[in-house]
Amino acid sequence: MQAKVYVLIITAVVLSAVGQMALKIAVERAHLKDAIAAGAMSAAGAAIGSPFLWLAVFIYLSSIVLWLWALSEADLSTAYPFVSLGFVLTMLFAAVFLKK
Repeated sequence: MQAKVYVLIITAVVLSAVGQMALKIAVERAHLKDAIAAGAMSAAGAAIGSPFLWLAVFIYLSSIVLWLWALSEADLSTAYPFVSLGFVLTMLFAAVFLKK
């Protein structure tokens, strides 16, 4: 397998972890958090109007596109173990950046 494929896999995994962090930060912003507590309609309205949430979704969707590209180039048995790296990165990012 070429180095390009490993770069794709690692990039997809890192973007996924960054996307998870961005989603967490987005939903913890005061106006969105209050809207979620108020109910589904309020949450939907606040989500639609939240640029940071849209950025978070874009980052996460980018990771999905890269992951699909990586899967088109690599065997699943080779690529899938890297998913576990995403869990570790998400935990580390949360500990470092969110203090959680």
